[in-house]
Amino acid sequence: MTKDKTVNTESPVFLYDQVKMEIKEMISRGEIAAGQKLPNEKELCETFNASRITVRRALKELESEGVLEILHGKGTFVKSVKQKIHILNLQGFTDGLAAGENGFTKVVLLNKIETADAELMQIFQREEPFEIVKLVRLIKDGNSIFSVDFAYLPCDIYPGISDKIKDNVSTFNIIHNDYGIKFVRAKKEMEFLNPSQDICKLLEISRMDAVIQIKKLIKDQDDVPVHYSLYYLLANKVNFYIDVDWDENVTF
Repeated sequence: MTKDKTVNTESPVFLYDQVKMEIKEMISRGEIAAGQKLPNEKELCETFNASRITVRRALKELESEGVLEILHGKGTFVKSVKQKIHILNLQGFTDGLAAGENGFTKVVLLNKIETADAELMQIFQREEPFEIVKLVRLIKDGNSIFSVDFAYLPCDIYPGISDKIKDNVSTFNIIHNDYGIKFVRAKKEMEFLNPSQDICKLLEISRMDAVIQIKKLIKDQDDVPVHYSLYYLLANKVNFYIDVDWDENVTF
């Protein structure tokens, strides 16, 4: 952050409004990015040569305007624009985003081949044990965490796929381009909940923060389950929408 942005005490504009305008201009110039943490109140007071009361009021008003987000115990952050997500999209919620697009990055936390447990055997409609790739990825929007996803890919459907999965690589593109698998049908279950301790650690949130859990099972043209995933998204980061063509022969 640039120093010595002294507010004009002789200006007819209130001092807290001057601080607000300075912070907004710094955001618009890219000096402070979406999701980035602002300096603490003491540092802001020194930057703007203003009192703590003035700075605190400016921050509070910027929060109420939706410019900033104040997280108690963590600090003040530039509020990120909510990501619009189409509920009917068969792709993963971030698989449609190229690496670096809108500041999104995908970091692989776990890429492991293991034997499917009883729950996964039921999900994939298998009677015999089989090997599966368990993939855990952290999705970031700039400097802030957006979501974490757990994906499960049967090794007999995708031989060698574990070696192809890297940071910032779309599994959707690998599945379609390298294995020729077509997603035809998807079942999604969405639930708002308070996260487990493990999910809190991954998303760096408290158990009081609301998250959205999405369970998704995808089948191919032969009605065979080919992809199962669990997504955990921060509720304050997303807007869901549906865009469908109207059929006047359908009765709702």
